[in-house]
Amino acid sequence: MHRLNLRRGVAAIAILATAGLMAACTPPGSSIPKASYTFKAISAKNVSSNDKTCLFGICSGATDEPYPINIGFTVKIGKANSATAQAVVGEQEWDWFNPFDQGPGEGSSYTFTAGAQQAPVTLSNIQLLDVGDLASSSNHLTVAGVWAWAYEGDTDPVGPGGMATTIANAVQAALNATLAAGTLPNDPNQIVSMILGVIGSNLFPTIGSFFAGLVPWGDDPIGSRMYIGLGVRGTLKGIIDTAVAGATFPSVAIPVVSSPPDINGGQIFSIGNRSFTDQAMTNGGVQGQHNYDYQLAKI
Repeated sequence: MHRLNLRRGVAAIAILATAGLMAACTPPGSSIPKASYTFKAISAKNVSSNDKTCLFGICSGATDEPYPINIGFTVKIGKANSATAQAVVGEQEWDWFNPFDQGPGEGSSYTFTAGAQQAPVTLSNIQLLDVGDLASSSNHLTVAGVWAWAYEGDTDPVGPGGMATTIANAVQAALNATLAAGTLPNDPNQIVSMILGVIGSNLFPTIGSFFAGLVPWGDDPIGSRMYIGLGVRGTLKGIIDTAVAGATFPSVAIPVVSSPPDINGGQIFSIGNRSFTDQAMTNGGVQGQHNYDYQLAKI
């Protein structure tokens, strides 16, 4: 993790800044703007069925029952014990005990009913910082994200809800041990690579020990993706937008178990209204593939 002194770097930037940049700073005595967002699943397409069984070229059971699980988290970089995390499990449409109540077949999509089926998770009161705001030691850049899981139902109403809560607690602990205990780099242009280095390369191996003791569930993990929003505005938003244009969230193999699912990649971005369409979820194609549409919207 980068352990550099952001305060001196930002002070130097502020001295050399243009009048336009200085105008972007929050005036003394003014409150930094905040915003809250909801992330939710919109739909899922059964690209390759998890439940399909083939014998001698004859296949059956090509319908799946997709549902989302969203683990939302926030952390303020450099503010001790500031991390939060919560797990929201999507409500399933289908009756597991009814063989005639099936989900979408291969090539078909299902639109989640607004509300519980979408597994909405709220990211609340995110401060939106500009470059000048970082000069104050009382301001901390907020990372607000969602680890989105795709599952296929077999055991409703049992499901992996307890496991998801356990993992959410592990994510919170890992964020407190890393980003909440860290510092930003001198150069704001390096913020994105620093966060990706922590969350993409180091965070999930850190919590891997939590997976080994989990009880496996009957529902099938299809895949997962990571969506990371940064609480920025103004000039700092422009810097972040430029940096994320060439950034890629890595695929991360979850050790030991198949549930929770491997991370198939993701996105990092300045937080705001966004749509994420046709997001492929697949554990290497071993357990099928579902493509999701998600939405992040200000509330």
